[in-house]
Amino acid sequence: MKTIDPAQQRNISLKNSAIVSAAVLAALGASTLAYAQNADQDQERLFKEGVYQREQGNLFTSIEAFQTVLSNQPSLNRVRLELAVAYYRTLNFEQAKRQAQMVLDDPKTPENVKLSVLSFLAQVQKDEEAFTGKRQQWEPSVSIGLMHDSNANAGPSSDILPGGLILNDQSRPRSDDAVTLSAGVTHRYQSQTPVKIGEKAARSVWQTQANYYRRNYLNETAFNLDVVTLATGPALLVPNHWRAAVTGQADYIRFGDKELAWFTSLSPSVTWEILGGEITWDALFQHRDFTRSVDAGRDSNYGAMGLSIGKISKSGKYAVQTGARLFKENAGDSRFTNDGTEVYIGLNVLAWQNGAIYARVSDRAANYSGIEPVFGVRRDETEDRYELGFTHDFKQGTTPSHWKLSGSFSHARNGSNVSIYSYKRDITAINLARTF
Repeated sequence: MKTIDPAQQRNISLKNSAIVSAAVLAALGASTLAYAQNADQDQERLFKEGVYQREQGNLFTSIEAFQTVLSNQPSLNRVRLELAVAYYRTLNFEQAKRQAQMVLDDPKTPENVKLSVLSFLAQVQKDEEAFTGKRQQWEPSVSIGLMHDSNANAGPSSDILPGGLILNDQSRPRSDDAVTLSAGVTHRYQSQTPVKIGEKAARSVWQTQANYYRRNYLNETAFNLDVVTLATGPALLVPNHWRAAVTGQADYIRFGDKELAWFTSLSPSVTWEILGGEITWDALFQHRDFTRSVDAGRDSNYGAMGLSIGKISKSGKYAVQTGARLFKENAGDSRFTNDGTEVYIGLNVLAWQNGAIYARVSDRAANYSGIEPVFGVRRDETEDRYELGFTHDFKQGTTPSHWKLSGSFSHARNGSNVSIYSYKRDITAINLARTF
């Protein structure tokens, strides 16, 4: 039941624009001198204002200043190239190429300047192709895996079945092996024109995903799990600044080969890039509709809100993320109404070529409102989870090609003041996946 990850929409960096701009403008030294000598004070003031506003990130104000200068003196190629760089930074690649081409076509442009302009145009073309690609992209994916579960009797995770199964004193851990299968398709539509948001230029993306997941136990078939997911929603991206997304999602869940529930949700998120790292705010608003008679009273509205901080080392080899989340669930039966917190920290290390290892630790605490039958107390629980895993990409030219191999081991310890809900669970899994 994974939602669309908006981080997938940030596949381009425009940091090279400053380098390209510097190379072009350095080659225009003679033109700059001529411009300073011929321009009147108002024009020169507007020119300097345009450069200043662009470097401050006020791109559209910068463009207006440069356009005003050119409306009075269209032959000032230095100003036109500054305008091209400003358009480039707003992701308006067409205008950036148009302005630079006008300088290139001017017979008065020196040869050394033409070489720099050609370099600039090549960079713009490269980034345009990387950023826009195809307006519509389809990405089918498939994965198959094996897992060993030391306690299949614990049932699905708390995300699928909050509060876990309704247990009794005869519920004891039962281990089993399982086969997992996942297949899906993602459709991504990306606009080719920027969206103006204040002084920033954003790209808009609409992504839709359909996926089927199956966990099939070899012996404990009563705990088989099927999840069919459909998710869709828009995202906005301002490269090197922020990205935001809103995803609507529906999940159909079967447990033990019988219908368990329908979940519908809305999940907004915003990520800011700050000081070489990221800060993400996200939320989840979900309605859970259970269909089994044994789950009467579980129907609920669930809400969660979280904040996380991520940081990547300068070399790109290490990445760390930590965060916290608050959640609250209002169920028909107060026995299933709960609220609580979750905190976590994770580390990812590029350990070898095309391979990485990761570790994650989380702690989740939930307090239930209603009285637990027989025991006569309000149920409190804590879940500690530890996970260690690896990934390896088989690149083109290797065997198997274009596949990703992953493996993980997780240990969960659920503690409760109601003894029958205390348990331990180890899951070892290996998986082979490919996106086409």
